[in-house]
Amino acid sequence: MTTVICPYCFDRAPAAKLPYRCLMSPSGVRGGAPCGPERDDIWAGFMGPGVPPAARMRGPVFSPARGVAALASGLRGGSGGSSVPCPGCGVSTTVRVCRSCHSDLPSDYCDQDSRIIALVGPKASGKSTYVSVLVNELNQRVGQAYGASLAAMGQSTQQRDKEMAEDLYERLRLPDATRPAALGFNDPLLYRLSVPRRGRLSGGTRHTTLVFFDAAGEDLAGAEAMDRYTRYLSAADGIVLLVDPLQLGSVRDRLPVHDGPPLPTVETPPQQIAADLAVQLRAHGKGGSNGRVSTPIAVAVTKTDMLRPLLDPHSPLLRNAPHTDGAFDADERLAVHEEIRSLMTDWDSGALVRQLELDFARLSLFGLSALGAPPPSDAPADVPKSGPQPVRVEDPLLWLLAHRGLLPVRTTGKGRVK
Repeated sequence: MTTVICPYCFDRAPAAKLPYRCLMSPSGVRGGAPCGPERDDIWAGFMGPGVPPAARMRGPVFSPARGVAALASGLRGGSGGSSVPCPGCGVSTTVRVCRSCHSDLPSDYCDQDSRIIALVGPKASGKSTYVSVLVNELNQRVGQAYGASLAAMGQSTQQRDKEMAEDLYERLRLPDATRPAALGFNDPLLYRLSVPRRGRLSGGTRHTTLVFFDAAGEDLAGAEAMDRYTRYLSAADGIVLLVDPLQLGSVRDRLPVHDGPPLPTVETPPQQIAADLAVQLRAHGKGGSNGRVSTPIAVAVTKTDMLRPLLDPHSPLLRNAPHTDGAFDADERLAVHEEIRSLMTDWDSGALVRQLELDFARLSLFGLSALGAPPPSDAPADVPKSGPQPVRVEDPLLWLLAHRGLLPVRTTGKGRVK
């Protein structure tokens, strides 16, 4: 039986036991009368006190008769969109809801494996820009290399992707900062990743739901947001921690004087965010017997375009991975890991890298640039005039997917995924 993890509150439930929401369709089949809206205080309570009274009125939630949902799913072959009739109006609905928070789930979310990716970073680390550019690369350059496709699931993610793509690639504008949890709930981003199965006896396509949750790192230390974010972190299959090198004093001091945009304001130190992250994961049962957190973590140093003066001209950080034969190159991953580790060992006396290695059992270091160049000096909120020219934005996610066996891996042995 498929177990569904709600991407909003992270409650786990068998797919066959999820309730449904009536669509209140005017084409009712029982006397032509559709169902009317009802107060959904469970959903409103989860969303917070800012929900207006009118928004609480939603389609009635009901549990299908025993065996009906399982039968409907079986008739459809488990391919998504299984429907059951509303007991009130008789009209079939495909909208399933979380039994805990009553959030609506995309019609095909419950019919495939899910991988929850926690995206964490401080203000100004570029989380929103990173996700938008990553989605574009997975749909184009990287998707072509792996024969894969990425499709947004649900109206919220589809609308967000459309708006972000227009800002970044058409208006050449950077997105606004992620709002803290205290100001409202940040909807997760849901995608269906489709990759071809490999091997003589395989064939066909493997579908996996990716759930990205964009959390402001400052929320990890705030009691008001802790309950929601720690549930998210404890449910995560992997974590991407974005580290802005311009937040580190030693890096700021070593960069030459330049005509680019001003350096960002120093926010919560990366070392503090990493420490808070490890504390919360241990508190929710993710600490191993050796005291290190078991959840795989990809630590990505962002804005590597700003680090060019500190890099060797032949550094792998200056070019994208080749993705030869549609496989994740584990040896190349190791080369990037070792270069970033060498840099971080020299930054702030290596405090951050030491802490990461002591706190996390499965750690890989990455370097990336979402834009490929700094914003214009006279317009720091703009994208470079050439548009985003990303470098290695896909590496952290591909490592996490390869770690879970979702991608083929090439290696000579020394850089194997572990």
